[in-house]
Amino acid sequence: MMKVLSRLACMAALYALALALAMAYGEKAKAETKLPDAVRKTFDAKFPKAQIEKVDVEKENGVDVYDFEFKDGKTEKECDIATDGTMLEYTVVISTKEVPQEAMKPIEKAAAGATMGRTEKIKVSYELKDGKIIKLSKPVMQYAVEMKKGDKHAEIIVDANGNVIEEPKWEGPKAEKSAD
Repeated sequence: MMKVLSRLACMAALYALALALAMAYGEKAKAETKLPDAVRKTFDAKFPKAQIEKVDVEKENGVDVYDFEFKDGKTEKECDIATDGTMLEYTVVISTKEVPQEAMKPIEKAAAGATMGRTEKIKVSYELKDGKIIKLSKPVMQYAVEMKKGDKHAEIIVDANGNVIEEPKWEGPKAEKSAD
């Protein structure tokens, strides 16, 4: 009986250590991500408990945009923040059941014969044009759905009324990125 209790205590201690290390690594990754102060301030204010998984920076229409992929609790999210700290858009991963019926019509048509995958609800508040950040008169809700047909994949983006924002472009398998 003592051996069993001893083993259970050791297993519990190892589990606690692994959990503590995982939590510390998540905080370290967030702290080590090099971001402009304005970008960091906006992100931390909006998502104080988020675990950043990936950050890329791209120039979009003349503006440097930081694209975050992160978990906020159990929810997968993304956001785009301009160098000046403006949050351009905010994305939440949802189920297809949460997409409005009007928006689902063109998605289902485009996905005929395909399997629908990751589905996102995107709130767009700004657009980029000629190096300028332009505030929309009111935020626009969009829905993006990834689709797979055989070894081909595509994504469609529609607005809440079912207007197609981005047509699906069927492409072959994604090339795996090599670790350097």
